[in-house]
Amino acid sequence: MKIEITEEQKAYLWENSVEFEDALEKNDLEALLEAIDDAIVENIVTHNDEPDETGIRLQRIYDQIRYIQNMEG
Repeated sequence: MKIEITEEQKAYLWENSVEFEDALEKNDLEALLEAIDDAIVENIVTHNDEPDETGIRLQRIYDQIRYIQNMEG
């Protein structure tokens, strides 16, 4: 099953330096989610243990990708 991700989500990940291209190329959902999760954790750590707007949006993208894959799987 191919990973479902929108162009808007890809653009946001790219703009925020999330290294996701390799995971997508390999169609590796867990690696993709791990890359996004790493970015979320880094965001939280650098903002006094609270995510800022970027961290919240990254979490939303993570949740959306996970949800879509679960619905299709």
